[in-house]
Amino acid sequence: MFTAMMQDYQQELGAIRELLKKNQNGMSVTDISKALKKNKNTIGRYLDILLISGQVDMRTYGMAKVYTLSQRVPLSAMLSYSKELIMVLDDEFRIIDVNANFLTLLHLSREEAVGKNISFLQSPEVDVHELLDSISKEKKKAETTVTFLVKGKEERIFHQKCIPTVFDDGGKGITLVLEDVTERILAEREIRESEERFRMMAENIRDGLIIFENGKTVYANRRIAEITGYSFKELWTMNTLSIIPQECRDEVTRRIRDIESHPESPGDLKMWIIRKDGEKRFVYIRINAVRRGSILYNFVVFTDITELKNQEAKVRESEQRFRMMAENIQDGLIIVENDKVVYTNHRINKISGYSDEEMMTMGLHGTIIVENVSGGMADAGLIPLSEKTKIEEIIKSVEPDSGVPGEFRIWIRRKDGIPRFIHGKVTAARQGSVTSTYITIADITDFAERENALRQRIDALQDLLR
Repeated sequence: MFTAMMQDYQQELGAIRELLKKNQNGMSVTDISKALKKNKNTIGRYLDILLISGQVDMRTYGMAKVYTLSQRVPLSAMLSYSKELIMVLDDEFRIIDVNANFLTLLHLSREEAVGKNISFLQSPEVDVHELLDSISKEKKKAETTVTFLVKGKEERIFHQKCIPTVFDDGGKGITLVLEDVTERILAEREIRESEERFRMMAENIRDGLIIFENGKTVYANRRIAEITGYSFKELWTMNTLSIIPQECRDEVTRRIRDIESHPESPGDLKMWIIRKDGEKRFVYIRINAVRRGSILYNFVVFTDITELKNQEAKVRESEQRFRMMAENIQDGLIIVENDKVVYTNHRINKISGYSDEEMMTMGLHGTIIVENVSGGMADAGLIPLSEKTKIEEIIKSVEPDSGVPGEFRIWIRRKDGIPRFIHGKVTAARQGSVTSTYITIADITDFAERENALRQRIDALQDLLR
């Protein structure tokens, strides 16, 4: 008897669906009641069942309700053609239907899945515990992200939707729709990790770094705050030129405009800045640009070179003191490094008749060491060939930093051909890989001439006494 009632019930529902199929514009309860010759209340109950199950649609026109057959895509067709992974469950979590994509992930056949409770599903390749947890009654969510660990392979990540579902018989369930977002999630993860690596590097370098995106500041490391003494908030709100000394602003402004006129070309400038505490620091700024489509990134690197600047100033002061001393001594001075003349004072210019440039061009080969000179020549440069070996041996014999100088006395020939008698002393000092040889020259021509005249008189007297 019960079976017969259910058959009649299904026949009545089928008759209403068939009637609505023939009347595409829709029908009211009264129209359907007249057409099927049934009681309006009975037809109304049947329509409510069809409406709840999603088999008919209802539109209201004033007081009238018009019913039409719902336009539905067959579930089997949706499952077959969808690229997503789809599984339909009843309210007891039994698998009603599942598409091929989902079965491929689970490594199961359709017979092994359909009709089974998902809690007892045994996949040989995939751990489905996270999926079970995400759709459990206690933790059911409309949308979430689930991860499947595939044996012997990397993880697969899916965006999951749980869609409440009503079946033709009025039963309720859910439809799981999984979209594979593994590549997107892994790419986002790689970007985050890359950004974190960049941030760690940028925060630990000794240089300040500011990144601009189309002229807008998007990043600054903490070293910038350390160099300037200002907080990030203060730097963003203040006028940049306010940290530049007044006397330098015009030049810095001009250089900045030059750089801005060629935004994609690298540029640099060196300038003094005034820290928040009033201390002056000297910074070296490099600006580089990278374009990515419509976005122009400018990377501005600040290096505090105050100590280097101060050291350079000390070196210059030391060099100036040395030059003042060297230019005011009575002796000539030649400094040789790696067989090259790097310095001569004005006294050596007077003794030799050669300028600084000529002495440096001639080098040792034109002064102390004479090479590749034909045997028919008596002299070359300042030093007579006869003295060449002697001078070479003296220079080689001097040990760096020994404090014991080498000495020589020889006749030289000035640029104008006038002979001069000199007394030379050779010392050496080593700093790192560089050995500097210092040769001081005293012009003792007058002493030599007086000594020679005295010797001649003594010789003449000795001749008279014989």
